[in-house]
Amino acid sequence: MGIDITGLDAVCFSQQFCETKKNMLMIGRQGLHLYGKHVLDTISRKYNIECPDYVFTTWAEPFFNFLGHERVDSLDYSAFEGANIIHNMNKPIPSDLLLNNEPILNKYNYILDCGTTEHIFNCPQVCENIINLLDIGGIYLSVIPNNNLSGHGIYQFSPEFFMTAYSEKYGMKVMDLYIAEVNAQKDRWIQCNSYSGWRNMAKFNNTNEVYIIAIVKKISNIRESLIDNPPNQYSYEQDWKK
Repeated sequence: MGIDITGLDAVCFSQQFCETKKNMLMIGRQGLHLYGKHVLDTISRKYNIECPDYVFTTWAEPFFNFLGHERVDSLDYSAFEGANIIHNMNKPIPSDLLLNNEPILNKYNYILDCGTTEHIFNCPQVCENIINLLDIGGIYLSVIPNNNLSGHGIYQFSPEFFMTAYSEKYGMKVMDLYIAEVNAQKDRWIQCNSYSGWRNMAKFNNTNEVYIIAIVKKISNIRESLIDNPPNQYSYEQDWKK
């Protein structure tokens, strides 16, 4: 799990959506997989961020502290990479799961997934957990496989997945949605946060590896449960409403 060129661009771009940066959570402890400080410098210049050398370390916490996130936690299935919250995301987050004697539900202002969800079998529960972990106004950034990464994880994800799982019915709103070839910077991404009367089938017509990048905001705790009241595909539901 780690932040590459595309992930770094997505992280920097998504900061504009953050209302506050008190508590941040990484799903899986994230490292910086940039293969040279020049990559960090290139992205930093684009967003007018002057990164000091100390943020270019194995793990990403110093970088997020530099971006203004006061506390950076990480959640993983085991502690083998140093995550400070241990939980299997296939299962619901217990209401009594505490960190420093405080519940972690409804806590986080920013949650990052740069390559974890595709490895977890119970995707609906992962989505439900992420929604429950976010505070109102909190942002979820996901950079996970879309195409040509078969075998990397269990799943690859379409735009329809995010439009379906993170809709207003479930207390969420998709703020921005893109597909991007691996290691492509933002000027080469395809924006796909739209519904034009047919299924959202945005794609690159090649065999390159492709990510999907979603920036999602939690807007309400008054919502349906993805587990108890699962959705139908977004575009179909829009057609039925008509």
